[in-house]
Amino acid sequence: MTYPMSNENVLKCLTADHLKSFGLLNGKQQLVAFGQYYRRLDHHHLGRLAVNPKHRGQGLAKILITIILEQAFLAQPAKGASLFVFRDNIVAYQCYQSLGFIETDYPEQPFQGNMQNCAYMRKANIL
Repeated sequence: MTYPMSNENVLKCLTADHLKSFGLLNGKQQLVAFGQYYRRLDHHHLGRLAVNPKHRGQGLAKILITIILEQAFLAQPAKGASLFVFRDNIVAYQCYQSLGFIETDYPEQPFQGNMQNCAYMRKANIL
């Protein structure tokens, strides 16, 4: 995704056929967390992980990621899971570490643009 982006292009990116989307709802049926996965380099790659700021600090990211990965590995085997995270997003980085993700070198071309401040993290197969 790029910024800025029109509402139409956001919708196209979020509903692409190769992406599997998941959301967590609260008791009022409001979306409180969202995430997606797709295949990348023989891994289930997590992306667009977000928790509503009003609901942060409740462990929702861990719940969401656990559910996504359980569903991903049940649907199709993979070498593991992966994701990108901005290094200055300390809360997210530590959350992913607590789930077993480890920062590693990205196996393809070097990052460019705003991706230069990203860490590539992987986790071994969970099932």
